Amino acid sequence: MDNNMNDGKLTKGQYIALQRMLAELPSLQEGAASFVSPGRSGSGSPSSERSIGFNVNALDYSMGKELLGVMHKYEALIRRGRSLTPPALLDREATVELEVAATVSFHLAHLEWTVQQDWVEEFAGLIKELHTKGMACNKKFIEQPRRIPCPTDECRAHIVIDIENLMAGVTCHKCRTSWTLYRLLALAMNNPNRTFWLDIDAICLWMNITKVQLNKIVKDHNIPVKNGLYDISAIAKARSLL
Repeated sequence: MDNNMNDGKLTKGQYIALQRMLAELPSLQEGAASFVSPGRSGSGSPSSERSIGFNVNALDYSMGKELLGVMHKYEALIRRGRSLTPPALLDREATVELEVAATVSFHLAHLEWTVQQDWVEEFAGLIKELHTKGMACNKKFIEQPRRIPCPTDECRAHIVIDIENLMAGVTCHKCRTSWTLYRLLALAMNNPNRTFWLDIDAICLWMNITKVQLNKIVKDHNIPVKNGLYDISAIAKARSLL
C-alpha cells in the first residue's frame, strides 16, 4: 500500500488494525476448537463463558458460522462492485478452516478497495467484534500483575502476587520479609492499619466463591471499590456474617 495514500474512510492506524485483525481471524477460528471443553479464565478463576458441559462460545466460533456469514456477505459486495465471479459460481473449500482462510485472503487482497466504500466503517466494526470474540475464545488476555501493599507496618512497598499459587513463597524486595501467599493474604485481611485491594477474579479464587456471590456481598454490605478493585478485608468481614 502506498504510504502517501489516504486510506479511504479509515485513518492509517485504523487501516493497519483492520488488516491485522483480518489476518488473525483464521488462526483464532482454528484455535477456538482447543477451548471447547470448559476451562478457567485467564486469571484461573472459574470462567463466565456459556457452558452446557462444553464451552458454547468456543464451539460456536470454531464452527465459523457467524464469522463466515459476515465475511461472505461483504465478499459478495466486493465481487459485485468489482465485477468479479459471483459467490454462487464458486466452489466452497472442503473444510471450515480452509473456507475461512480463503475468504480472509480475498478480503486482504481487496482491502484497499474496501476502505474506499461507504460501508467500510460498519465492516471494520464487525471485524473488530469477531476478532474480540476470537481472542476471548482463545483465552488471549494480557493480564496486569496483581499487587498488594506489604503488610509490614514500616514498609510501603507493593508485592506482586500469583493468586493461583497460594502456597508459593513471596518476598518483599524492600524489607526482605517472606511469607507464603496464603499467609500474606491472611495478614492483609487482618491488618487494621491498611486497606488491601484485589480484583474480582482474584477474590473469587481466594475465597472460592462465584462472581454472583461476590457481587451480592459488595452490594449488600456497601463494600468499598477503588478503580475496579475491592477491599478484601471488608469482604472477608461481611462474609463472616453470612
